[in-house]
Amino acid sequence: MSSAVETPWPRAVAVTPLADFQLRVRMHDGRTLFLDLSDLIARRDAYWRLRQSRYFRQATVDELGGICWPEGEDLCPDGLERYRCEPSTPETSMDQSAL
Repeated sequence: MSSAVETPWPRAVAVTPLADFQLRVRMHDGRTLFLDLSDLIARRDAYWRLRQSRYFRQATVDELGGICWPEGEDLCPDGLERYRCEPSTPETSMDQSAL
C-alpha cells in the first residue's frame, strides 16, 4: 500500500494471518488490532474460500487500507473494528508449516 494515499478513515498498513481465522492488523496510526473472522466466514457464503487455511493466509492490504484476498473477498477499512477481539494465547502466526 502506498502511504501517500490520504483517507478520512482508519486504514490498515500490514496484515498477518493467525490461527483460528484471526488476523493481526497494523493500522496507519500505529495501533495493532486483532480480528476474529471465524463467525463471518461461517455465516457468509461469499467468504467460503477463506475456510481453507492456505487461502486465508493470502490476506493482504489493498490500496485503500482494507484487507483483501486474491479472488476478491475483502473487508472495508472502516469496518475492521467490528471484528476486533482479544489476541489468541499464545499468538500463533500461520506460517507455511501450519497446513
